[in-house]
Amino acid sequence: MRHSNPMTDEEIVGFGNDTEKMIQYLIRGTNELDVIPIVGMGGQGKTTIARKVYNCDNTVSHFDVRAWCTVSQTYNWRKLLQEILSQVTNSKDKGDKDDILADELRKSLMCKRYLIVLDDMWDFMAWDDLRLCFPDVGNRSRIIVTTRLEKVGEQVKYHTDPYSLPFLTTEESCKLLRKKVFQKEDCPPELLDVSQAVAEKCKGLPLWLSW
Repeated sequence: MRHSNPMTDEEIVGFGNDTEKMIQYLIRGTNELDVIPIVGMGGQGKTTIARKVYNCDNTVSHFDVRAWCTVSQTYNWRKLLQEILSQVTNSKDKGDKDDILADELRKSLMCKRYLIVLDDMWDFMAWDDLRLCFPDVGNRSRIIVTTRLEKVGEQVKYHTDPYSLPFLTTEESCKLLRKKVFQKEDCPPELLDVSQAVAEKCKGLPLWLSW
């Protein structure tokens, strides 16, 4: 299982309004437990947006506990349980059986308002394995699922339709590329055409974020 670092704060370009709406829904939406699916191609910015929402000050102060784990194609149920449980309770793996871990996680979340991010989910079975560990006690707990597959987004949703990421415009791509490469400095005039060409080649995907 791969581990993402949720503390990385990458530049958000093109999704600002949607990110703010998502944060407001996490805080003010239905009292029931809800799952917010974020759907998009690889490199389109799903994890970046989820990190932004996860690390927002309003989000941090609103939830009692938060946990982030990356599911990936070859997920391991026990490792996922332990990863989430360790963040919720600060406990280490004691070698308990899977069903005991699942029960402990559910009990640990029972009286808390929680936010769980399940990043890069490829298969509905992963959600089916985990969902009973997430109790609904009417306190506005939330789960964010990022996935490349529309059918997974549709399968995991509760009250909220999947948010499908739009592709960046060429202008947005250039803006993001220049901020990533030059930070606070202006792009040198002699590289303007090069940055434009790179942005066009990426066809709306912020692929340089992984460089």
